[in-house]
Amino acid sequence: MADTKQDRDEAQRLVIAAIAQHTSYLHRASTATANRIKEIIDESGKALASELLDRLDNLTQGERAALQRYRVGAKIERLPTRVQGVVKFIEQWADELDSQIRDRFTADGKELAGEEVRYTEDLMSQVLVESATVSITAQQAYAKAMQEPLLGQFVEDMLAEVAAGTKKRVYNRIREGVANGETNAEIVRALRGTKALNFKNGILQTTRTEAERVVRTGRQHISTTAYEETYRALDVRELVWVASLELRTCKRCAPLDGKRFKIDDPHPRPALHPNCRCSIAPSFDGEVMGKRPYVRAMKVKGRDGDAKYRSIGNMTEKQRKEAGLEVGQVSASTTFNDWFSRQPAKYQREWLGDKRYALYSKGDYTLDRFTDPQNREYTLEELAARDRETFEQLFSEA
Repeated sequence: MADTKQDRDEAQRLVIAAIAQHTSYLHRASTATANRIKEIIDESGKALASELLDRLDNLTQGERAALQRYRVGAKIERLPTRVQGVVKFIEQWADELDSQIRDRFTADGKELAGEEVRYTEDLMSQVLVESATVSITAQQAYAKAMQEPLLGQFVEDMLAEVAAGTKKRVYNRIREGVANGETNAEIVRALRGTKALNFKNGILQTTRTEAERVVRTGRQHISTTAYEETYRALDVRELVWVASLELRTCKRCAPLDGKRFKIDDPHPRPALHPNCRCSIAPSFDGEVMGKRPYVRAMKVKGRDGDAKYRSIGNMTEKQRKEAGLEVGQVSASTTFNDWFSRQPAKYQREWLGDKRYALYSKGDYTLDRFTDPQNREYTLEELAARDRETFEQLFSEA
């Protein structure tokens, strides 16, 4: 198909539409992996609570005090024997949790990498007159993703921090409980949480939240790597950044929507931040055409009392209307900045905040003025400093 200018435009439209839909499916797939890992954490928490309670019940007050003074990583030979047993158990428990999380992520990640290579190759074969054969394997795509840093870290290190951080919090909570004179049952309950609240009020809830963040962000990184490696094998030279047209899109990603980058030049890559929902598409030198879905939503209060944008995926039409949610389509050539400029003032103010909205509404500031070249969000003080530099450059010789 991609032969004439008209063909290239049509190819661009189809690819953008397909990738936008595929990205929404990927989010659901990541939810499945995140849930599997949460199940691992739940089972691990159950084992922790049972074994740790028995071990703590066997300690004397003096042994509890010795455990309270123990520093993670210190030699345990001088600790009382039963305290050594507690420490060894916690260490082994954390190692097993780490191993299970890694194994689950790796198995699902390799499967994802293979699926993304296959999907990209199939998609491109639908729009290219002649499509080269891609020899990239799932293992190669996954290995490439593990070798490329994500947000300055490697995915495997991010995964390791889940169990390591959990172990640290377990020790901290034990120390705190002993210092406060809590019973062993109270300490263990604080670790796992209570059945009445589905065990979401213990410190292991932090582990679940962190694990989900790493899973979603890491899988986005795998997808992006698989896309780029497949695009490169198919001789794609330029990429287009595609952001979700919704108010959950952050102030870093929004200005990048529709930007084009040479594939072999340094360029930003999704995931640009934890839980990023952006994607990259091949550019066929035409404009992005067709239709793009958008979601407009007001913030609603979550169960924890914090305001947040609610997903529309599990809501009825009545619930959407009550929450102020709106779903529709706009021209695919519409960038986030174009779409945002047509939103009601209440949505703009909510997304930008009062002070930034005051600057934006005057018409002198586009969305990209609120981020630096690395797409880090500016504070208002930094924004003012940038303006002063601009004035100096423009008017110093006037």
